[in-house]
Amino acid sequence: MNKDLKAFIEDISWFFQENDKIEYEENILELSADFKHIFPKLTKLIECSRKTFLLINNVPHILFAWNDIDDEIFGWLNKVEDLEGISDKLSAEHKILLQNIGGIQESFNQPEDSLTNNQNFMFIGTECSFGIGSWNEYYKEICGEENIEPIEHSNLICFAEEANGNMTFYHPRTNKIMLFASDHCFDDITPITGQPEYTFYNYDIINTFTEYVEKVADEWIAKNASC
Repeated sequence: MNKDLKAFIEDISWFFQENDKIEYEENILELSADFKHIFPKLTKLIECSRKTFLLINNVPHILFAWNDIDDEIFGWLNKVEDLEGISDKLSAEHKILLQNIGGIQESFNQPEDSLTNNQNFMFIGTECSFGIGSWNEYYKEICGEENIEPIEHSNLICFAEEANGNMTFYHPRTNKIMLFASDHCFDDITPITGQPEYTFYNYDIINTFTEYVEKVADEWIAKNASC
């Protein structure tokens, strides 16, 4: 077991189960020209990472790892999927991200207050969903109580979901993002005009899916002693 996988297991001790099959693979990651053009900060972060290619129960994964200024290892475990198994409604930028590095299944030793903190998943194609799901009745009820017209959300794509149920979406046509948060303590979001509090929010300084991805990269570069 290499030091990066060992650090991941020490921090995310519950992730692997006794019967999981874990194999190392020999591989090389080559980022596409489109990826480098759309995500320059993420490109910098990925290019300075250590990469461990794994098959976990026969599913390809990449463990990206870095060291911080205290020489502590931190990183992402990304799940790599065949795009044929995901919705064709995902944006072009999202698909390019997935084709190159997959989506983040787990992150460990994260930067403080990062967008990656407390997420069940980020970007993984098969985990993405449309609309607010089980929050729909809550949302309709609170809109009814305040005599507010609900937002049409069935076409919004959820690409990140927090452990507390908060969901981050983008619109597939515009790539504009918004957050649905029934429980939050963020300082950088503002309720969407005309919507009840603890429902839909805009990020104050992040407007699109691409900007969101680059913000994540920026947060991880700031912690990094390797880049």
